[in-house]
Amino acid sequence: MIKNVLALCVVFSTNVYALDVISEDDLSAISAQDGISVLVALPAAGWKANEVSLTDTNGINASIVAGYATAGTIVATTVGFNACANAACTTAGSIKFDVDMVGDHNGVAVGGGAMLNMAFSLTGGATKMRFYIDDIRLRNGPSGINEVVLVDFLQNHVDVTPIGSSTLFAVQLGNESLGHMLHFTNGNFGTIDFGTVAFLDKQTPTNSLRFGFKLDEFDITDTGFDINLDGLVYTAADFGKSLMDITLSDIKMGGAAAASIGSIGIQNLKVTNLVLTISGKS
Repeated sequence: MIKNVLALCVVFSTNVYALDVISEDDLSAISAQDGISVLVALPAAGWKANEVSLTDTNGINASIVAGYATAGTIVATTVGFNACANAACTTAGSIKFDVDMVGDHNGVAVGGGAMLNMAFSLTGGATKMRFYIDDIRLRNGPSGINEVVLVDFLQNHVDVTPIGSSTLFAVQLGNESLGHMLHFTNGNFGTIDFGTVAFLDKQTPTNSLRFGFKLDEFDITDTGFDINLDGLVYTAADFGKSLMDITLSDIKMGGAAAASIGSIGIQNLKVTNLVLTISGKS
């Protein structure tokens, strides 16, 4: 049997040197890469999507409520984010991702074992994050039939301003030396103001329950998410370490012109050893 073989050799190097001895001085000047950094520069208006949706394909079980075993979709419209470099968020900064890998050196585990660490921070002049959301809607499946607005965010955005550090959180796969798969290195965001939030009535959309929603002293530093057999688990040994306040202000029922019944809220909220589990429905 005759076998024809075509060999292809491509050489990209233009300089070829013989092996040579490297002096200790030359060797000491050599350094390896310390992971990688990725900078994402956002446009001035930030990044936005028309909608983000979640569809329940089988509706409500007939044993609970009969006649609703059809698909339904909950939709958040005009969602997105920006890294703001000024108060009005007309100038954008950058988002920085740092990726570092640690592992074994000469068979000895460094720092407790191999780990992939990915840190998220603000840079390029960015001092806060702005999250965009217009409203939350409910529709009968993906076709958009009988779509109604459930919750309207009249401010259309929420600003989150970190205090103390621009490094916000880290994702650790492997050893997880920080104690969580997703760990909030700096979760001190001070005041988070959602503006006026309105819950609309489907029959008469001009009628609503509306109020200003604000969180003060919001600090989730050193908390994080993990995955176990129960699902996605959020744990916080000291949730609300700065004694968080939750305020519902200028509450109105019936419409925008209705009389205000005042404000209510919770002051100095703190929970020790908080565990919140999110799992699918069987």
